[in-house]
Amino acid sequence: MIDQNNLDFKKLGFHAGLEVHHHIKSKRKLFCNCPTILEEDPENMEYSFYRYFRPVLGEMGDFDPGMLVEFEKGYKVIYLANERNTCTYEMDETPPFFPDMETIEKGYILSEYFHCTSFAEEIVVNRKQYLDGSITTGFQRTFISARDGWVPVNGKKVRITNLHIEEDAARRVNWDDTSSRTVYFNLDRLGFPLTEIITEYTDIETPGELIETAKQIGRVLRISKIGRRGLGTARQDVNISITGGNRVEIKGVQDLDLFDLMCRNEVVRQHTLIEIKEEMLKRGITEEDFEHTYVDVSHLFESEVKHFAVICPKMKGLFGLEVQPNKDFGLGIFEKSMLITGIPREDQYHSDEFEDGSIRRNSDYPSKLKIDKQLYDKLCSILNPKETDAFVVVRGSEKQSMHALKKIIERIKMALDGVPQETRRFIRNGNSEFLRVIHGKDRIYPDTDTPPVVISLDKIEEIIRNIGKRPWEVSEELKSKYGFSQNKVDLLIRDEQLDSFYKFTEELNLNAHLAFKLLIDIPRENRRKENILNEETIERIASLLASETTIPEQLNQVISLLSRNKHLTDEELIVQLNIKEISSEELATIVKQKIDFIGKDKLQTSEDEQRYLPKIVALVLKECNYSIKGQTVVSLVNSFIKEVI
Repeated sequence: MIDQNNLDFKKLGFHAGLEVHHHIKSKRKLFCNCPTILEEDPENMEYSFYRYFRPVLGEMGDFDPGMLVEFEKGYKVIYLANERNTCTYEMDETPPFFPDMETIEKGYILSEYFHCTSFAEEIVVNRKQYLDGSITTGFQRTFISARDGWVPVNGKKVRITNLHIEEDAARRVNWDDTSSRTVYFNLDRLGFPLTEIITEYTDIETPGELIETAKQIGRVLRISKIGRRGLGTARQDVNISITGGNRVEIKGVQDLDLFDLMCRNEVVRQHTLIEIKEEMLKRGITEEDFEHTYVDVSHLFESEVKHFAVICPKMKGLFGLEVQPNKDFGLGIFEKSMLITGIPREDQYHSDEFEDGSIRRNSDYPSKLKIDKQLYDKLCSILNPKETDAFVVVRGSEKQSMHALKKIIERIKMALDGVPQETRRFIRNGNSEFLRVIHGKDRIYPDTDTPPVVISLDKIEEIIRNIGKRPWEVSEELKSKYGFSQNKVDLLIRDEQLDSFYKFTEELNLNAHLAFKLLIDIPRENRRKENILNEETIERIASLLASETTIPEQLNQVISLLSRNKHLTDEELIVQLNIKEISSEELATIVKQKIDFIGKDKLQTSEDEQRYLPKIVALVLKECNYSIKGQTVVSLVNSFIKEVI
């Protein structure tokens, strides 16, 4: 396995694309009038029902391969529902209502933020098949708002190929039980309006560019005030490939801090799969070498559960190769077999595990089949493998075991093509595991229940006419005008305080850094202290500062007084601040006293001045009860120190 910490992404031909899914603020769901409210307590669900799913032919008369694999899993899907946020539409008992026009308009606004040039004048709703049970109809309703946009990333434009509006899926309840053939979904989220923003994967060549692209898209969703906030409102899928590999979609990557690790692990996985392919070809392995001949070896195990084995010609040593940190090739195959057939990966074994230093033994999912030297020899005497052969053993019912071994052999044959196109589920340790076969064009076809919605270009222009500044425009302005860092700009955008910032700086003429402190630093600090100042109080403090009724040096005292009693009048506030009238002579005397307190012998160089100036200023301000502007004190202290030096 190549070193994941020392990768040359451009040399490896790394490309990545994003599919950002984000809830849109709305009062109703996209295709019905139910409110967009999540049920926090699962105990409040009022009824349930179940479904089985089967694939249907696509528009061109073909089955989508991904749908066939989903059907092969044989899931029984149980839905939990509540009348407060679900109706007969979510149950697939009635056709869709007219789509939410507010959401459609917000789709156009987002498209303009992303510089899209091709707007849809006719909203055509399509069906996108999903047979994993997450949608009761077996398909998701989706439509394109616009195409051909971009976001700036590190001096170049990363293209936005499509911006979709679609309905969100139901929430799965039992993620931990992946081996079960019964899955549970909560219907409360089904139908929430969702935007899907898709980037051109060839434009992104490093994990750093991928992270910055995700940040730019997130900034737009915040600055536009269109995206909902809160846990679970945003999901990101990442498509990754390298030269000689294949497009692999990794779903559910929530945390941007994990993007780099996820990219590295996937590059290592694809690189290792390519090496396995080359080694298989070098050994002269062909698909014809693998036969679906399964041997019943149950009598060798002290168990009532059936055990079956299959020979894998010329594969010795390949199953044990590490494809991801702490995961070998064999375990990766067993994860796919488990998801499709229901046999836990722990009940599947490959012969490379018997070797010293086996990665599988120390992995997160070691085999539960305890095969010692004696049992290993007995298996070899029955299976009669050649020196270069490997074998696999599976434990389970006869039907499930036959199904699992069939999937294992199929996956081994696929290794001759290198990296299979597939959708994988992200794991928090940076690895991923098989989720489903990647879907193709045959899963999408027009929705016959929803007529097209025609929207003229004049109407679109009216909708997008008054959009605000884009986040990269705001960043450039605040950096050049006030010297703000990108982090400061992001905090203003994330907390949706840009409008207030411009009001404080442009209308009230407050110092930009003081305005930032009022809008970001102080509210965040007070939230930690559980002493929350509301927006009205923050605006009042800003007005007091703008009118010079109070000064920045008294800010902490003002906050303390108003947090205890927000109904204080300005006059009462000034009295309680106990502001002192201090003459120039008195201030000079106090400054000299504090310099003497520090000691003139410590103020002999300019370095000493820089070191002790803040401390002297703080002592003077405290003595004056913060009634003097800090800059005035700084100037006076500087002049006296220079006399000493």
